[in-house]
Amino acid sequence: MIFDDLNQPARESSGAEPSRRRRRRSSSSTSSEEGSRRRRRSGGSRSSSREEFRSAEPFRTAPPDRNTAAWLWVLALLVLAVLGFAWYLQQERSAPYQLGGEAPSSRLLPFIDPILAPLETGATGYSAESLGQLQSAFRAEREKVNLDNQEVYATAATIAQILEEALADRDRHMERLVKLGSPVQGVSPDPQARTDLPETERRHLELAVGISWQRNSGNYRNRVEELWYRLLRLEQGRFREGSASQSMIPTIPTAPPANE
Repeated sequence: MIFDDLNQPARESSGAEPSRRRRRRSSSSTSSEEGSRRRRRSGGSRSSSREEFRSAEPFRTAPPDRNTAAWLWVLALLVLAVLGFAWYLQQERSAPYQLGGEAPSSRLLPFIDPILAPLETGATGYSAESLGQLQSAFRAEREKVNLDNQEVYATAATIAQILEEALADRDRHMERLVKLGSPVQGVSPDPQARTDLPETERRHLELAVGISWQRNSGNYRNRVEELWYRLLRLEQGRFREGSASQSMIPTIPTAPPANE
């Protein structure tokens, strides 16, 4: 009995010892498993970050595209071309300076009144060739000046062209009067003029010719006056001498009314 009592606790301790060992083993195994899981997770994250870094390296170290470089060169050339053209325009469109020679308005002034006057005043003494030469002179001078001054000679050439058309139209109307046998100052009589017309009919035809020229000359006058005032504004401060002033604006007479 004594032996049994003394050995009883020893049996209990020996029985508890394996259970403790199993607990320690199970705890160590679980801790080892958690550690391995953590290592695998950390290793996976490191490997994924390495893979992302490796995948990003080619984009960082890749050479620039040749097409992009070519487009950049083209864009640079276009910018240079635009800047050069702007500089050229700036040089051409400089501040207006005084021009030499006689102003175009002074050279045109003698033609306006005689050409646009009524037919009763007779021949003008000018020819279409003289106005054509004046146009050529204005266009030649236009090519010698900058852009700001070119408009002066361009406007003057247009006025000369209108006057040339008006002169040709005036000559045609005077020829009609001469063919009717009507006397025209400065024009030789026509040997083939109609002398068999009654006086009343001849006067009626003369009146019709005068009214036709009055209508046409009014159209020419409106065109010339509009360009004339514009030419005077353009000439201000550009010519040292010979420029027309406001007092030199021509007064273009009109034909008398038809009932007079």
